[in-house]
Amino acid sequence: METDSLFCQIFKYRPEAIFELLGEPSLRAKSYRFDSVELKKSFRIDGLFVPKRHSMPVYFVEVQFQRLERLYANLFAKVFSYLNENRPGQDWRAVAIFPSRREEPTRHKPYDDLLASRRFKRIYLEEMVVPADPPLGLGIVRLINAPEDETWQLAGPLMRKAKSEIPDPDLYDNVIQLIMQIMCRRFTHMNREEISVMLKLDDIRKSVAWQEALQEGEVRGEVRANQKLAKKLVSSGKSLKEVAELLEVPVATVRKWSAD
Repeated sequence: METDSLFCQIFKYRPEAIFELLGEPSLRAKSYRFDSVELKKSFRIDGLFVPKRHSMPVYFVEVQFQRLERLYANLFAKVFSYLNENRPGQDWRAVAIFPSRREEPTRHKPYDDLLASRRFKRIYLEEMVVPADPPLGLGIVRLINAPEDETWQLAGPLMRKAKSEIPDPDLYDNVIQLIMQIMCRRFTHMNREEISVMLKLDDIRKSVAWQEALQEGEVRGEVRANQKLAKKLVSSGKSLKEVAELLEVPVATVRKWSAD
């Protein structure tokens, strides 16, 4: 699933996100390596946090955005197959991430003892409460299914947080592209250029993502982008004043753009 791929990227670039979701110290991520492994019994485990010290638990993370009744059978089969092929005495934790309770399997009686144990935790993104200024990894996870207004309020500050917190230029560009990818999937009626303008990100033009868009011929100038976006926003019901404040231009300019 595409959502699985997004979470794999989040955990790859911001591994602390899983511990923030669990309410555990984000510094724990420094003691883990996010990995994928192939098991002999034809299992592939993509969401695996392998500890650098054997005394720490290994984490199995499953992301499921559609109801799959065999989910828990598959998850625990992976857990015990991995332990059997590696370290049978290894401590472990399993995490299942759902957009809401509606996607969780309804028939799970054979696994109730495991589901009720301290080794397992469910996370429902719809019920997740994040602070006003969330950590970068947790904020990116929240972008995936936050309400539309909250998504826009989160995205811009997350971009700026990435710039201030990630000194590695390659990692920074990867995180920026990830955020843009999520926004493009959330708002399919808008292109990359329009989303960038909405986020009011001047520094995005310096990123790899923006340069790729430029090479693909998507970027034709900020004025043209603002004009197209203004017309789309006005036609969707926003007032001239709201659009003017968003784009930081005079109301008269928005009126002219929307009439052209």
